[in-house]
Amino acid sequence: MKNIKSVKIWFGSVTGFILSTLLITVGFWKAIFIVAVTIFAGWIGALLEEYKIDFSRVTDLFTRRNQ
Repeated sequence: MKNIKSVKIWFGSVTGFILSTLLITVGFWKAIFIVAVTIFAGWIGALLEEYKIDFSRVTDLFTRRNQ
């Protein structure tokens, strides 16, 4: 089993690599926007999971039916 320290090192390394790639490819402000939208979407997803909101009726609208 991996210890917590090595997991944090890997997480930090991957996060740093992704952020540096974003900064190089899209620039500082767009990278900040992408990170903010990602955090916001994760927060919305956590809220939906916490309150056990079911989207099965919405997904039924978009599923393909064989006719």
